[in-house]
Amino acid sequence: MKNITKIFFLIFTITLVLSSCANDVDDKGKVFVKIIESTENNISETSVFKYNGNHIVSAENSKQKIDYTYKEGFITKILIFDKENETTVVLEYKYSKGKLVQLTSSEDYKIYYTHNTDGTVSFEKFKRISEGEDERVYHGVLYFKKKNLIKKEISFDIVDEDQVITSKIEFSYDTYNNPYNSILGYEKLLDKGAAVSKNNVMMTVAETTVVDGDQTISSAKMYTTSYKYDSDNYPIEQVSEASLNNPNYSKIQYLY
Repeated sequence: MKNITKIFFLIFTITLVLSSCANDVDDKGKVFVKIIESTENNISETSVFKYNGNHIVSAENSKQKIDYTYKEGFITKILIFDKENETTVVLEYKYSKGKLVQLTSSEDYKIYYTHNTDGTVSFEKFKRISEGEDERVYHGVLYFKKKNLIKKEISFDIVDEDQVITSKIEFSYDTYNNPYNSILGYEKLLDKGAAVSKNNVMMTVAETTVVDGDQTISSAKMYTTSYKYDSDNYPIEQVSEASLNNPNYSKIQYLY
């Protein structure tokens, strides 16, 4: 059982997800230029986004700056600069036949994606442990319906002997426009979780099961999000009491 605490932390770290009308609208022309995120104590952080048309160029706030590189309409590189530590993480994306097949990180890991005939996407994450030697960290399957990520299943490979550790995350959506879906190529970035979906996440249910010998530990958490929308069916305000990535209250305002 010594690795259970570490595994539970890893589960909620990797499911990072920016989780986040009555008639669906598929409009690629409207992008947000600013996001203001505030806590229940009215501490706020403003992020500013720059574009070339609907190609995202950069996103910046007081903590980090993110730069995006395109090739033939696909996002092929993301540079994440941490202002406090003055470090940069590089993410490189490779595609085949218009679909993401590999993500390579400067933090010594790779994720491989396989697009299956039934519409699901299988994935495997490998971590570099020494020169020329990689170790599989986890593998799983992404499930989609109506251009929305509805379920993510993960099985962890780095566990103690006789352990089986799995995670399942399910998403429910509204019928309004996800503003990230207006950014060209963003829906291809399968590492971004529900942010790649057409609509906005209203409910997330995360379940984790750890089997250790004859002992089974299961847990489940539910997170809900509410929105206010503009006349074009895009969110202008998003409120969460908690989420997968943030255990605290958060309010996000979108400015277009």
